[in-house]
Amino acid sequence: MNTGQTEEILSLEPRFVSVYGADHSPWVQAVLLGLHEKGIPHKSTTVPPLSLLVISGILMPAAQFEGGCWVHDSERLLVRLGFSTVLKKDRKMMLTTFSSSASQRTESVWEFWHLWSYVRDEHPNQVRRLWNHFWRSFSVFYFFLVICVARGRFGQSSNTKLSKNFMYWEDKLASGNLFLVGDTPDTLDLQLFGMVQMFASIPGRSLRVLQCNPKLPRLREWIERMQRRFSDYTHLYSGPHFEPRFPSPVFSTRTERGFFWLGCLVMWLAFPITLLTTVYFFVRVGMKGLRYYRQSDEVTPLPRR
Repeated sequence: MNTGQTEEILSLEPRFVSVYGADHSPWVQAVLLGLHEKGIPHKSTTVPPLSLLVISGILMPAAQFEGGCWVHDSERLLVRLGFSTVLKKDRKMMLTTFSSSASQRTESVWEFWHLWSYVRDEHPNQVRRLWNHFWRSFSVFYFFLVICVARGRFGQSSNTKLSKNFMYWEDKLASGNLFLVGDTPDTLDLQLFGMVQMFASIPGRSLRVLQCNPKLPRLREWIERMQRRFSDYTHLYSGPHFEPRFPSPVFSTRTERGFFWLGCLVMWLAFPITLLTTVYFFVRVGMKGLRYYRQSDEVTPLPRR
């Protein structure tokens, strides 16, 4: 098969996509939003398959196109779906927006764990769904430790810093486009709207700054356009917080939350093993993630049909 034929096949939208990741992650949200925008059938799970776990730990998002190899990194996945690559300065600012806001998620320990317990797994089999809720408690513990370490090392961003980060996107919308880079949502829109979902999944200062800062009218208008476009999207945490108002996502059942908390109990009873496993996956995720960050300036768009 020659290069032209290979590129033509890769440029075709996939017929089905499997996604690993939890919708509290802005990067997972970006991929799910992209799949929704394209109308591509997909399924998602909040616990990685064993084959993926041994390769990259709990690094998310990861997606498998029509049963092929698992692929990481939200931008790469969105490019595979037919969206555009992101400029280097925009990519850097997106990461800055994320890092300045993520540390707020553990300001209330109870809210962090409580709201994570409400994340719904979409596996169709009830037994498997309960199993996933049980094991997801470990992923939550991992994220909790990572955020706490980051807060201890780098501190927390002030509201002034958060506003400054948001002003970058406010100014970008001054071009007159309906969306960040044109008249239809693209990779930047999906990633930033995914960030808004993260802010709303555990409401904190970033969400309040977005809602109340009088210097961000264009950004709120953009959120309104995105909300209208994704009104039937099932992971819309921002729905109750911005106009036009939409219901919260469907949350896990009481039984599913019970299995999540049972997993937390088992994890704490076996704390030495839990901690060693966490360190192992921290190394695995760190090594895998570092390789993608090193390659982040080399994301090549696939040819469009």
